[in-house]
Amino acid sequence: MKYIVTVFFILISVITNGYSLELKGSTKGFPVKLTDLSGLIDENGTPFDVNQFKGKVLLITYGYTTCPHVCPTILSFLKEVEEKLNGKGLNGKFKIIFITVDPIEDTPEKISEYKKFSQLDSFIFLTGSKDNLKKVWEALNVYVEDKGYKVMKHGSHEMKHRMIDHTAKLTVVDKKGYIREEFLGMYIPVNDVVEDVIKLINE
Repeated sequence: MKYIVTVFFILISVITNGYSLELKGSTKGFPVKLTDLSGLIDENGTPFDVNQFKGKVLLITYGYTTCPHVCPTILSFLKEVEEKLNGKGLNGKFKIIFITVDPIEDTPEKISEYKKFSQLDSFIFLTGSKDNLKKVWEALNVYVEDKGYKVMKHGSHEMKHRMIDHTAKLTVVDKKGYIREEFLGMYIPVNDVVEDVIKLINE
């Protein structure tokens, strides 16, 4: 009996080995295998294959190119994350991915223009049909509600903006393709994310 109990605890230790890191984000319910993203396409219209990034840590966020505030804020923080990681010689060890919540306007051409304008050359922007995107949103627990257009004032000018309510968060995926944590909200804690990505790279 003592032998069986010992073997049981050894097996538990083996199974959980590698998932015992202390991470800064929300780890409740994780690790979970990342859902299939094969129905999506990138800014060049090329079908996306997440398997090409095996062995790299993935940072996935969600938004749309005409978002007036939340999405640009998240992307600016992620640009900081990228710069800090590259400054530590970790270029090529991670990849930042943006999945749209606007299949109507965010065509490959539109996200390509946005990527160039925002100087996010190394980021991957993904779009797709509403059905394929919806599967991904649901699998990754991303709430999306399209509220159409709203007129907003910019000084003396008025402009129409797409208004889409959606979950603001960052999903962190390890080198084996498992979601390990999430950072909720638009104010991404840059240093915490950098620290966790380094841990996962070295895992």
